[in-house]
Amino acid sequence: MDILLFNPLSRNGKNPKFIKKIVTHLETFGNHVETYSLLEIHDVDRFVNQLNHDDRIIIVGGDGTINRLVNAINHKEIKQKIYMYQAGTGNDFVRSLKTKEKLVLISPFLEHLPTITYNQKKRLFLNGVGGGLDGYIAYLVNHSHFKKNKINYFRHSFEGFAKFKPVAAKITIDGKSFHEDKLWLASIMNGCYFGGGMKIAPQADRNEENLHLIIVKNIPKWLLILIFPTIYFGWHIHFKKFVDCYIGQKISFEMDQPVYLQIDGENEYPISSIETEAFSKK
Repeated sequence: MDILLFNPLSRNGKNPKFIKKIVTHLETFGNHVETYSLLEIHDVDRFVNQLNHDDRIIIVGGDGTINRLVNAINHKEIKQKIYMYQAGTGNDFVRSLKTKEKLVLISPFLEHLPTITYNQKKRLFLNGVGGGLDGYIAYLVNHSHFKKNKINYFRHSFEGFAKFKPVAAKITIDGKSFHEDKLWLASIMNGCYFGGGMKIAPQADRNEENLHLIIVKNIPKWLLILIFPTIYFGWHIHFKKFVDCYIGQKISFEMDQPVYLQIDGENEYPISSIETEAFSKK
């Protein structure tokens, strides 16, 4: 049996016709399908334990939906295989897996996720977290009356450029610290993509036991606007005067003022400091 989980707060989850279309597609393979809203599952253990071991759990939604799921599971032993149903342009998590399959097995990639600690909270994340400009742009996108997609992320990026002012920050990587006086963004990545296909950390590989930090600093606003589109191709890292790339297992930052934080595209505010740690299999 297929257990279809959807987020009714997401754009596709709000559309019953869209969910019905997926159910119909799965039923063409002779599968019985049951649908559940993620918001109605209050006890994950109880819900999973009532399923058969050979049932398939299929998620419909974006990065935020999967993020909520993995934090609800939080290293609990789930015997059923978990899949992601690709719809539309997909999301940054599935995009990093480089597959064109409609139904993507994601269970192996949910077992060893990094953590972020902020405001006395600790959460798992899939793709990455960021403070500064990327957090502010994510806030604008999430509160926009336009649909959340690549075009509107690009549109709100320019709004972010106009309104955001660089901040000072102390950054620590595996115990070694340094300061930046005019920091535009600090993105700590487990995968290579954010913002609907922007290749912010081209060398990041979620199969490795480390995190990639990308910082943009000391750059004139007019030049940032010019090089911003190159992030889609990962070419921004060649502007070494303004873009630095680091690798580490424990990465943290402390801003001199509260900023917007994005975690897999979802927002938190106000945030002045965070700590992240890659999952170690040792």
